Amino acid sequence: MAFRVTVRPTDHAFEAEPSETLLEAGLRAGLNLGHGCATGSCGDCRARLLRGQVEQAKHFDYRFSDADKQDGWFLMCSCRAVADVEIEARETGSAAEIAPQCVPAKVSRIEQLQDDVMQLTVRTPRSGGLQFLAGQSVELAFDGMPAKTLAIASCPCDAVQLRFHVRRRAADPFSGFVFGDLRKGAPVTLRGPRGDFTLDEASERPLVFIAWESGFAAVSSLIDHAIQKDENRSIDLYWLSAIPRGHYLSNVCRAWRDVLDDFRYHSIDLEPAGSERIADVAERVVRVHSLLADCDYYLVLPESAHAAVRGSLRAADVPPEQIRASLMTHP
Repeated sequence: MAFRVTVRPTDHAFEAEPSETLLEAGLRAGLNLGHGCATGSCGDCRARLLRGQVEQAKHFDYRFSDADKQDGWFLMCSCRAVADVEIEARETGSAAEIAPQCVPAKVSRIEQLQDDVMQLTVRTPRSGGLQFLAGQSVELAFDGMPAKTLAIASCPCDAVQLRFHVRRRAADPFSGFVFGDLRKGAPVTLRGPRGDFTLDEASERPLVFIAWESGFAAVSSLIDHAIQKDENRSIDLYWLSAIPRGHYLSNVCRAWRDVLDDFRYHSIDLEPAGSERIADVAERVVRVHSLLADCDYYLVLPESAHAAVRGSLRAADVPPEQIRASLMTHP
C-alpha cells in the first residue's frame, strides 16, 4: 500500500511505498527535492512533518536539536511514511539554486553504442552523489587529461550512476583517451553542475524535443525526468542525424514509445545520410505542432541552424519563454 506525500509550500504530491524512504520516492516521482549525501550525514534533506506519521528506516548521524525534534523535523533520506503525510521541504526550482560541487567518482562501465559513440557510466560515492537538474552538464577531469564538459544523459532520480555520451572526434585528446586508454575503475573528478537547459517545472504543456546528433544526451535526461513527473505527458522527440546509423540509442526511444501512451519518436536522417536539412525539418515540426497545441520546445542544435529555427518559432508566434535551447559546436 502506497502512501500519499504532499510537499509544502509547492503543493507537489507523490506516492511513497512502505519499502522506500521519502527522498527515494520523491526523486523517483521527478521532484527536485533538496538533498546532499543521502546517507543521513549532511542534513540537506531535512523536512518538517506537518501531518501524518513517519518512522526511521535508515541510520543517520545528523543531529537535530531538541527544539527541532519537537517541531517535527526529520531527514527524508532516513525516514519512510507509515501513513499519508504532509511535509514542509525544500525543492530546487532553478539551476541557480544548486551549489557548485566537486565529487570524486569512478568509471563503472564503458559501452560502445555505435562505431564512434561511447557511453560512460560514472559511479559517485553513495555518501555524496551529484545533485543536478535534468538537462545540465558537468566537467569530467581525469588525471593527465584536459577536463571536458559533457551533458549528463541520466535522470536526477539517480545521483550515483551518471551516464555520458562521448563521440569520437579527430584531434580531440579526450575522445582519443576514452576510445583508446580509459578503463573501468578509473578515477574521475566531477565539477558542476553547469547550464540552465532545464525543464520548466511549472508547465504542463506538451513537450517537443529536437535533438541534433549527440545532443540526444541532454534531451534523454530531460525526457526521463518529464516521464518521472508525469508518464501521461504528451512528448514528441525528433532526433536529427547526418551520420550513418547516427541514432545510436533508438532502442531506448522505441521503448519509451512502446510503454507510453502519448510519446512519439521521429528519427530523421539529414544530408548526406538522408535528404533532409535541419532548417526545413524544424520549420515543418514547428508548423505542425503550433497548429495542434500550445507546446514547450527544447532544442539542442548546431550554432549554424539556431537562427533559422528561432525564426520558425517566432513566425509561429511561440512565446520566447516556451523555448529553451542549447547550442553545439560539433556532433
